[in-house]
Amino acid sequence: PTPPIPSSELSLIMTNLAKVQKGSFAFDPFVGTGSILLTAALRGAQTFGTDIDLRVLRGRNPNENIVSNFQQYGLPPPELVRSDNSIYHRHFRKHLPLFDAIVTDPPYGIRAGARKSGSRRGDGEVRPVLEE
Repeated sequence: PTPPIPSSELSLIMTNLAKVQKGSFAFDPFVGTGSILLTAALRGAQTFGTDIDLRVLRGRNPNENIVSNFQQYGLPPPELVRSDNSIYHRHFRKHLPLFDAIVTDPPYGIRAGARKSGSRRGDGEVRPVLEE
């Protein structure tokens, strides 16, 4: 089955509820296809997204990826970072807000096709996927 992807209407509603507007700094910690960030950018926000899966961030090819979707609408590309948000908390600050809005459609585990990023060696040790 295909993972659930928020429709354009749902992304619009979510960014509206988060009060994303021109000049906002919007963050999607589980960026996936980038539909939420695209809607935030259409509202005039600067966008930042992370995902654990480098393949998702790269897309299928240079013409089918998150950045190409932004280019299609003449929008500035989002800042994208590969990150495992379950263990990496550096893009959050406790004493001062960093983002105007955090809008996301979190992963739902196996039902949504979740994967671990990395591979196992013969000794059972997990090694990370190398950045190129």
